[in-house]
Amino acid sequence: MGEVRCFGCGAVVPDVAGPVHPYMLSAPGCWALYGSLLAWRSSLAGAPGIGTSQYLIDTYAVQHATNPDRRNRQSVAVHLMSLCAALEHGIPGIRLHHLIGEWTHREYPLLTPRPASFAASLASVATAPPEDRSKAVLAWAGSTWADWSAHHERVRGWLADALAGASETA
Repeated sequence: MGEVRCFGCGAVVPDVAGPVHPYMLSAPGCWALYGSLLAWRSSLAGAPGIGTSQYLIDTYAVQHATNPDRRNRQSVAVHLMSLCAALEHGIPGIRLHHLIGEWTHREYPLLTPRPASFAASLASVATAPPEDRSKAVLAWAGSTWADWSAHHERVRGWLADALAGASETA
């Protein structure tokens, strides 16, 4: 089986035919690689496991910002907000899971330019031994957040507004 570079995240993945996410466009081999981690993700327990799971979801989403569709713009924005909230503010994954649902009911612009490349990819997580995957996910999330540095101030502003709105309704 050959390999191909995913046009979303840049990972070298198996060159296979198959399904992809409806709006987070990627090579089918990248989507299959993500799917191969779902059983491991389901085995994660407790607050640390929920946080790791959220990092995995967030990071995959923001590395596949290849589609100007409204759903993809929204996905990239809220998952960048989630990464910022977790990495810079220590907001736990269980809370983020609920906040993301509130954040999605807004219109977000297409963030351009998107990173030209990413320092790490899903492949670094998939090839890590299961006992090291949580650390690999955190490293991948941190490097991906750094890769989006051109948009940090905008994302921080969205997050501040969203958290202020959340505390007003709480």
